[in-house]
Amino acid sequence: MTRLRGARVLVTRPEPEGVGLRALLMAAGAEPIAIPVISLTPLLSPAGMEDLRAEVSAGRYDIVAFTSANAVRLLAVERPAGSATELFAIGPGTAAAARKMGWTPRPLPQEYLAESLAEAMVAFGVRGRRVLLPRAEGAREVLPRVLQDAGANVIEVALYRAAADRESAPRLRQLLLDAPPDWVTFTSSSTVRGYAELAQGRGLPAGSRVACIGPVTAKTAESLGLGPDVVARVHSLPGLVAAMEATPVDDNTR
Repeated sequence: MTRLRGARVLVTRPEPEGVGLRALLMAAGAEPIAIPVISLTPLLSPAGMEDLRAEVSAGRYDIVAFTSANAVRLLAVERPAGSATELFAIGPGTAAAARKMGWTPRPLPQEYLAESLAEAMVAFGVRGRRVLLPRAEGAREVLPRVLQDAGANVIEVALYRAAADRESAPRLRQLLLDAPPDWVTFTSSSTVRGYAELAQGRGLPAGSRVACIGPVTAKTAESLGLGPDVVARVHSLPGLVAAMEATPVDDNTR
């Protein structure tokens, strides 16, 4: 029997990203509770977005690198027939979103982190190439820095901003007061920050454990006093659920 059977798990990802995690949790016997703690705001005007799509479609960039499925869905540009543009994705969820748009991503990096993605891209060859990085505002600088040091012509475009979803605040606070979950899941640093802002200093209820998708998210959680108890070894949604399943039910350090 899975250790998650009957466990109540808070899913903090915004929609539609939360759907995949909820499905995995339900398959493991858990009861997911969807309260998105962040919302995404597009930063480009409709005309600006269309211009960017046209540039990608016209082959203006040698390489496009996506570090989130959100960026893929927002840009929403299909791969033109005969395009020579190479596409890199940071992990399986991002790659799956790109495949739906007709792209064939390069092999995934060894780890689903910006550092590993940068290493894979440099090994592929970026010197003298135009590299488009469409991503979230305030994203970590490690990827563009490494690519620029390797001789790439990097064009960064802030596609969206992630901010605390104020509409979710009452539901989150009520949950924490009345029926605390067994697990709180964080799949990005922005979900950690969104939770902390909406919880207004309440932190975590006694008995609730925190599961983070990877070390960057875990570091943010630790800095805000939110654990973590579990960090996925494979930085993906299946890896996150597997890490939670591998944790003994009575291993509660809180």
